[in-house]
Amino acid sequence: MSSEIDWYRDFFNISWAREQNKLVLLVVFEDKKTAINVAKEIENWSEKFTRLTIIEKDNDEYAICCYEDPQISKSDKKIGLFMTGMKQSTGYEYTKIIIEDKATLLQITYAEDFIDIKTHEEISKLVPLRKSRIISENDLKKQQYYFERTANTGKKINEDK
Repeated sequence: MSSEIDWYRDFFNISWAREQNKLVLLVVFEDKKTAINVAKEIENWSEKFTRLTIIEKDNDEYAICCYEDPQISKSDKKIGLFMTGMKQSTGYEYTKIIIEDKATLLQITYAEDFIDIKTHEEISKLVPLRKSRIISENDLKKQQYYFERTANTGKKINEDK
């Protein structure tokens, strides 16, 4: 069984919302076909083995990394979501507190026009992310963040070996 993750980086943006007293990470795609394909995969993730890692970068930016542990996954396709370059603003500090205290949900959305909220469409159901953690960029050296490190470097896992 392969433990390689194919990282989706071609989504447009992320945003945060609240639902059911939980934080929701909305991953926004501008390509509806891609959004539907990703939604089909994440809706089959096992809740026990889902991960959300926020990587705080040294330059006041952060990255998000979401995946199902590929060593446990029963899916033939092992995908992850990774985006970097978001600024650590006041809104981020508020979001960080909620992530540390409560469970987070993931949802794939499609937006024909990101600015126009009327064009936003929910593509996936809400997917629970069981393990949420916030780490520093320096923590990526640790073996326990192997998948996050490979996502952050832009390499597929099998290129690291």
